[in-house]
Amino acid sequence: MQTDNVSNQREHLILLLANIHIRKHPKTDEHSKLEDNALDEVMKKLFKNYKKWCKYHGRKSSLWLPTIQQEVQQRKLLYIGLYLLIWGEAANLRFLPECLCYIYHHMAFEMYGMLAGNVSAMTGEYVKPAYGGDKEAFLKKIVTPIYCTIAQEAERSKIEKGNHSQWRNYDDLNEFFWSADCFRLGWPMRADADFFCQPLKPVDERNEGTIKADKQKGKVNFVELRSFWHIFRSFDRMWSFFILALQIMIILAWSEGGSLGNIFDPLVFKEILSIFITSSILNLGKATLDIIFNWRARRTMEFMVKLRYVLKFILAAMWVVLLSVTYAYTWEKPTGIIRTIKNWFGNGPDQPSLFIIAVVVYLLPDMLAAVLFALPLLRRKLEGSDYKLMRLIMWWSQTRLFVGRGMHESAFSLFMYTMFWVALLLTKFVFSYYVEVIIY
Repeated sequence: MQTDNVSNQREHLILLLANIHIRKHPKTDEHSKLEDNALDEVMKKLFKNYKKWCKYHGRKSSLWLPTIQQEVQQRKLLYIGLYLLIWGEAANLRFLPECLCYIYHHMAFEMYGMLAGNVSAMTGEYVKPAYGGDKEAFLKKIVTPIYCTIAQEAERSKIEKGNHSQWRNYDDLNEFFWSADCFRLGWPMRADADFFCQPLKPVDERNEGTIKADKQKGKVNFVELRSFWHIFRSFDRMWSFFILALQIMIILAWSEGGSLGNIFDPLVFKEILSIFITSSILNLGKATLDIIFNWRARRTMEFMVKLRYVLKFILAAMWVVLLSVTYAYTWEKPTGIIRTIKNWFGNGPDQPSLFIIAVVVYLLPDMLAAVLFALPLLRRKLEGSDYKLMRLIMWWSQTRLFVGRGMHESAFSLFMYTMFWVALLLTKFVFSYYVEVIIY
């Protein structure tokens, strides 16, 4: 570590502890003894993200305290001091908080081995830092390689302006440490790891082809693709709701008399049930757009993420077919496309109940989402859980992320929010039905 950084972080640590100590004991003199409560509070704040990161990956933290009570306070000071030294000399790596967690995880383990006097099983010598104890070794051997990777990606972003899948920004580099793959970097970090790899360039510009794709670790969770269809994909729930509402209003307007009371007519209500087929088609379009928007990242995307996109597309296509077929069998004398579907699959006995069962099964995920929406505390617990079963259940709804889990408002705020939109949309639909649909 640099000498100036050590001096700065020493003063930083003293001020942190002094401020907390004074808040807890404002009337004590300046010579009072430092209490463990102040140390514990500083550790809780500094290592909150690090402990969550360890729990997220299912690994034990490197914050191991000795059994001798007299040495506990000293060890806590050393752990805090090490973290502040890493943070102080990390420079632009401060924008990669989980990368700092990875660095601290290994360096704290090394420090524990040195303080405990552990002997290496390979060499028989006492544990030493993997990068040595040379002056400015941390800056030159740890910070510099990662920063050079960031700088190279920044240069590539100027060349590949339109193709966002070909370069990584701070978020993409930091998200690498959200995956267990980050531990493949090892310690000391392997220079040939995919995290540090850059795309290979042609050896000679006269060559027609280029060197085969390299093993660079690319984007995982999001790849920007500029398209007009982002308007639909980003607000798919709103568009789907409006399209289904428009379909219902058109069916009611074309029914005999055009009255809202016709919704209780069996034939009209049966026509309204066709909105579930429309909903399945819209879900298929959403699943298709997901694949298109992430197609450029297919080579670097994790297998589980790709599997999720493919399964969603297959399931959406199956629901379009299943709902269309079961709906066709609810009509005794169908016409148009419904008769065509019924001719394809045979004119067997009418089974209206099959369509109802299919609709109920189709709506089960939405029912579960509605329950979780009404109970934000439960959803917060499920999303923040690291149990494998809970992770599998939540994996279907969204990709597992380290940041942004369990960020939901209170139940009262959600209730007021829902009531506002219910009142607003009811007013809008009544106006749209009588003014826009009936009159025109």
